[in-house]
Amino acid sequence: MKLKLIVSLIIGVALSMAAIADTIKLKADHPDTYIVKKGDTLWEISSVFLNSPWLWPHLWENNSQIDNPDLIYPGDILNLIWVDGQPRLTRKRLKKLSPIPRLEEKRQAIPIIPLEMLSAFLSRDHIIDPALLEGSPRLLGDSVGSPRFFEGDIFYAEGQYDKNKLYGIYRLGKNYKSATGKKLGSELIFIGQSQVSQSPNVDTTYKVTPHDLIRSSREARQGDLILAIPEYETIPAYFIPKPVPKSTKGRILAAVNGSAAIGKWDIVVIDKGKRDDIQIGSMFSILRSGQALLVDNKEIIYQEDSNVFDKIGEADLQLPPERVGELMVFKAYEHLSIAILMRGNDVIGSTYKIEGLTF
Repeated sequence: MKLKLIVSLIIGVALSMAAIADTIKLKADHPDTYIVKKGDTLWEISSVFLNSPWLWPHLWENNSQIDNPDLIYPGDILNLIWVDGQPRLTRKRLKKLSPIPRLEEKRQAIPIIPLEMLSAFLSRDHIIDPALLEGSPRLLGDSVGSPRFFEGDIFYAEGQYDKNKLYGIYRLGKNYKSATGKKLGSELIFIGQSQVSQSPNVDTTYKVTPHDLIRSSREARQGDLILAIPEYETIPAYFIPKPVPKSTKGRILAAVNGSAAIGKWDIVVIDKGKRDDIQIGSMFSILRSGQALLVDNKEIIYQEDSNVFDKIGEADLQLPPERVGELMVFKAYEHLSIAILMRGNDVIGSTYKIEGLTF
């Protein structure tokens, strides 16, 4: 009995050590020192040291010199050390001595990912249940019969509005559905901002109100929705990658730019959201489905290369899926989330399957 217990303990310790080794694995060609450059991100720096850059919190963990990785600045010197057998990064500030006092330019701490890639989503694009928009006021037109409107134009909108508020002009975009056809939400595209017109040449009635188009990112059109602007949403520069149970499976619904193939830093919509406990920082693996095979005593062929009859039949064997990249969620809705492709090993389709990334 004691022998079994001792063996169990030894195996447990060995497995724990193996798990740690797998959890944070340095690249074979990692440097011992790295100088932070302008334009760097935490993800890119971690990619220099780690095979799995989403594990970067472990690299800085329990390090008194780097309390918060968001306080790393260009010019800082990062040194790789070992603490209790685990790799850690320490930071040394690069200071230049000068006998002449001078003002130092204010620097920004490096973000986890390049925020310019998310700039479009710092605007007021949204995903919404179309049912919530029923009866919403619309852009009607103008006095000269123009179908399109630009910054500086005056147009009329249905209903009455508060003179002291700004309003958003929106247009419904893509409709997102689950694999079973269930409606998950619709894209609400931000067109521009308007306010009740201050021109002395136009009047308000109980049915219509003239608006000044004060800012636009694209042309406004007849039928666009006029809505109160939701509270401004911000995306943090620093958020920690979070594991998601591997049992959480879903798919990429579409690339936001409409491309059929996606690559690093592309933005996609996935069919998992807050109802699935998804939050900012949630990580997913991107899976490429394994090939279907037809197998008999004479030959082995891919089903896609077979004749028209065998293509519609059931395959004899399905190879397991392979992980070809990782996604990180940066905006979560009830049924959907918007995520950024952090890494891709190959050309990735915009409708590939995903599963939670556990670490």
